[in-house]
Amino acid sequence: GHADGLEPAAGPLLGEKIGWVGWGAALFGFLGVMLIVRPGSGLEAVGVACALVGVLAAVGYQLLSRILVATEGTIALSFYTALAGSVVFSLVLPWYWTGETPSAFDILLFASLGVYGGLGHLLLTAAYRHAPASLLAPTNYLQLLWAALLGWLVFGHVPDRITALGMAVVALSGVAVAIRFRRPPVKREV
Repeated sequence: GHADGLEPAAGPLLGEKIGWVGWGAALFGFLGVMLIVRPGSGLEAVGVACALVGVLAAVGYQLLSRILVATEGTIALSFYTALAGSVVFSLVLPWYWTGETPSAFDILLFASLGVYGGLGHLLLTAAYRHAPASLLAPTNYLQLLWAALLGWLVFGHVPDRITALGMAVVALSGVAVAIRFRRPPVKREV
């Protein structure tokens, strides 16, 4: 079950078996998201809308990756992802470019972002070759923990109790799915 919608979409689109635990976890995760973005949470509506559109795009990317690993190589899929991102960002660059020349440090940061982002996509695509999409999606919940930690360290923002509860609920929904897919221990002869 995922607050990002991958589990409910993986069933009908990929033929993956969801079951009552998966659907229950999906609803539980959605409840967690509602706790985080509730009215009065102080979050900007435009920011919440952008986050939700981002979630839909991520679900689409994950589903498409899971489908294409059957016919495409891992490196080819990673290349297509990088190419699509480059084209889209190049199209919007003229409206956001400030005209400043990036410093050497900025260029190093951009290059490292490209290397680590590319490596992450390569590993995620390889993972889709070996596991159901609905099993891999709980790793997305680590983003919540990192966002909270970096928000606190960089901006001094501490989530309120209801938001923290929502984050915990979302993370627990991902744990429920991971437990559902847990494999029995391999019996070894001594």
